[in-house]
Amino acid sequence: MRVAFLLDENIAAPLADKLDKAGHDVERVVDVSELGEGVDDTTIRLYAVQEGRLIVTSDDFVQMPADSHSGVFYVPDQSLPSHELYHIIQRVIEAFPNREAMDTVTYVTTDWL
Repeated sequence: MRVAFLLDENIAAPLADKLDKAGHDVERVVDVSELGEGVDDTTIRLYAVQEGRLIVTSDDFVQMPADSHSGVFYVPDQSLPSHELYHIIQRVIEAFPNREAMDTVTYVTTDWL
C-alpha cells in the first residue's frame, strides 16, 4: 500500500529516501515551503490533515485528540538507525488493512520486528 508521509524535522533525512524508493509519497517538514524548520506542531498537523499525510515524528503529537490528525507514527527512540526504522514502518503498514485504519497514533518501536 502506498502511503503519503510527512516527516517531522526530528526524523533523519535518509528515512525519506528509503520510503520514497519503496514507492511512498514523502515530504519532509523542512522541505515544504509552507512549513520549514522550527514550525509549530499545530501548523504541521493542519498541513498533514489538508494533504492527507501521515506524520512520522519523535515529538509530542501523541497528546493531540485522535480526530485532529490524519495519523501519527510516533518514534519514541530517536537513536534507531534509518534502515531499522524503515523496516519497522514497512511492518506497521503491512499490519493495517487500509490507509484509513492508520488514522490513529501508532508507536513505531522494535516490538514490530
